[in-house]
Amino acid sequence: MTTFIAVHCGAGHHNEKNHPKYNKLAKKACRAGIKILKDGGSALDAVKAAVTVLENDPLTNAGFGSNLTTNGCVEGDASIMDGSTLFYGGCGAVQQVKNPIELAHNLCLKQSETLPMGLIPPSLLVADGAQDHAKREGLKTCLNKELISPKALKQFYKYKKLIDEHENTLDQDGERMDTVGAVCIDNLGRVASGCSSGGLIMKRPGRVGQAALYASGVWADSFNRDEPSVAVCTTGCGEHLVQTQLAKEIGVNIKYCGCPTTELYKIMTEKFLKSRFLHNVKQKNGGALVLHLSKNGECSILWAHSTESMSVAYMKSTDNQPKSTISQLPDHVEVGSTVNVSGNHFFLQR
Repeated sequence: MTTFIAVHCGAGHHNEKNHPKYNKLAKKACRAGIKILKDGGSALDAVKAAVTVLENDPLTNAGFGSNLTTNGCVEGDASIMDGSTLFYGGCGAVQQVKNPIELAHNLCLKQSETLPMGLIPPSLLVADGAQDHAKREGLKTCLNKELISPKALKQFYKYKKLIDEHENTLDQDGERMDTVGAVCIDNLGRVASGCSSGGLIMKRPGRVGQAALYASGVWADSFNRDEPSVAVCTTGCGEHLVQTQLAKEIGVNIKYCGCPTTELYKIMTEKFLKSRFLHNVKQKNGGALVLHLSKNGECSILWAHSTESMSVAYMKSTDNQPKSTISQLPDHVEVGSTVNVSGNHFFLQR
């Protein structure tokens, strides 16, 4: 079967001068995932490989170069979901772990293990417990300062000064606004999704966003091969995405729909922009990357965002090069009040 992967570098504001850099990075992540798939690897492994590339680049707000907390630390959130087993693994507010997606992947795999005395393997670990688990499992850890990029440190001092002077506005003009993620289908028809984030600028220590949480950051379902498959990863303001559990809402509602494009627009409008859970929020910032595979092999890769822009790339195993784009809201549209939906459709050879 033809394999496929898509990635995003977040929904938020992407400075136009950096568009080529985002496109280049997103393509690099696609190639890393496709290589895993061509070598016979699983969708879950390919998602991990692609997100790891995004975490390792300071251009994004994940892993190295993440936004700093108010006390000057990097605390990462990540999660991953295997559509073939419906297992999920996540980590939140974790320090000194170079690639949080690898920790989430490790926890996901361990869901199938049988522990003595009826103990249940954890699917989500946070803070010190997550860090200790990473060390025990031999995952790469580092000093906190090794995760801080010069750009993130500059932003930290800028906004800390504003807070110290009791300024009440954070213009958040930096490009690394939010979560990165990937969705994938392998040669056995299994889908997976993953995401990783450094969180909001000047977030409080211990804050956990949607990137770590079940049903909020990721959703993947290819459990029954006689049904359509779907994989989703979200991006935007974590609090808004947690309150609406947007990843699951999209995954469940789009699975059996006749037209994924119109359905995604409907879900983003009714379940996010008009959600009763966000009745007190004026500007709702969110986005999603969605993979939908019908029973006849028709595949839709879609992205939607209410933010100013969203960086996306995708690639089939039969393609010579990935395709990339910076999706943007029209100039006259108010950010956070409407949604832009776009994508591509094709058939995957079985």
